[in-house]
Amino acid sequence: MTTDEVVLDEPTEIYTAYFHTVQELTEALTAADTLGLGVRVESYTVTAEDDPDSQTTEFKFTLLAEQPEHSEEA
Repeated sequence: MTTDEVVLDEPTEIYTAYFHTVQELTEALTAADTLGLGVRVESYTVTAEDDPDSQTTEFKFTLLAEQPEHSEEA
């Protein structure tokens, strides 16, 4: 079996939240760590409708039932 054929089971998602600040994200990460739960975090850029030159970074936080498996590639 090659590495391309290996399929890892995805952890069960408990919920997804969207945060506007790093402080909100940090609080959620701390809580998940305290409970021993896994997380997935994605960041994205949002452009204000009224000011196309203004952009902010926001975060998608997904709480997982367990820690995801991490495999390191050589």
